[in-house]
Amino acid sequence: MRAEFSKKTKRLVAERAGYRCSFPNCNRLTVGPSKRGDKSNIIGIAAHIYGAAISGAGPRGVLTLSSDELSSAKNAIWLCAEHASLIDKQKGADFSAGTLISYKDLHETRIALELSGMHSRFGWTQKLTIHSSPLFIDGVQIEFAKLNLVVGGNSVGKTSLCEWIAGSYSPTYLERWEKTHPCSQKRLSLSIDFFDPDHSTIGIDFLNDNYPRYCLNGLQTLVTTKIINVVFPEQLDLSVQEFQNDRDAVVKSLKLHHYELQALFDKLGESSDFFKGAYFKENEDCVYMHVELQSDEGLVSRPLRLLSSSEQEWLMLELGLIAANKLAMTGPTILILDANSWKIDTDWLNRHAKRFNSPECRFQTIVSTRSTDINFEEVSWTGWKVIRLEGTPPDADIKV
Repeated sequence: MRAEFSKKTKRLVAERAGYRCSFPNCNRLTVGPSKRGDKSNIIGIAAHIYGAAISGAGPRGVLTLSSDELSSAKNAIWLCAEHASLIDKQKGADFSAGTLISYKDLHETRIALELSGMHSRFGWTQKLTIHSSPLFIDGVQIEFAKLNLVVGGNSVGKTSLCEWIAGSYSPTYLERWEKTHPCSQKRLSLSIDFFDPDHSTIGIDFLNDNYPRYCLNGLQTLVTTKIINVVFPEQLDLSVQEFQNDRDAVVKSLKLHHYELQALFDKLGESSDFFKGAYFKENEDCVYMHVELQSDEGLVSRPLRLLSSSEQEWLMLELGLIAANKLAMTGPTILILDANSWKIDTDWLNRHAKRFNSPECRFQTIVSTRSTDINFEEVSWTGWKVIRLEGTPPDADIKV
């Protein structure tokens, strides 16, 4: 028994893809005139993301989804015949459901931008390869989706992985990898493949020096290329003594200049239903931050320090989203939310999946979490690709 797509569903999926193949760097047109003057010719295929077999057999088969879910447009990706065949070879082992969801979301985002007349650059990060590291076995790879959930126990390398990716943007994130790690004498060497829109590779390594060497497509650049933009906000902590100044605390959290922050404040009202703006207010001793909120009484202004911890976290996330979306206009962009700073659970992942997956969000997201009570089948269905870190450094491994 197979859950097949209806003609209406196939047409919807094809239209959302602009009748072009969703496979990266293909974009092949799949509709055109037939030899008959009153007919069109369609060579595209609505392929199943999760397997069509209700029994769970076959490529990307799963037992937890109903027949209606398997035959819905949400479970379909539009491909040319060549790539529809490719994704099902070797029982779909080379293309996980999360990867195909990513391909679909990224392609629909491009089509939505073209449809709106916004022909800005649009790129994405495809793959991380860890050639050598003090934590993982050599040669492990991660193929990125639009939404990526990195899961693992304490001290297995979640934060390290986030730092290495962010290191492509700024060497500041790599400072603690200058010296050999207690776990191993192996030095760090990695590469990141991305499309912008053509394929390129950034290389980073500490193999021969006590500073990172950067390469772009095999040519040494000496300094970071900053081709891949990274937004890596930390938890806002106003309790420590050094942050008597709100502006300094927010600058540290978002790693942006305060001029950039003020520009983000002006966009808060467009991004959030709750936060409508923010501003810094100086006195002789300090710079305080005030936040404008939409309440039952109308628009009110409150000091940042009087917001609850969950409201402060929400605010930093909203500002991070705005920053990531604006940077995505200039090149491939990743928003990183590390477990050390964010409280992540199944509800949080499901709540934000629809927003992060929308064409309006042109960046990719990487979330790391220590949580073990996440319903992984549920969050995978909403678009998160689950990347599991297993084992113990220096022989940890990465499983998808």
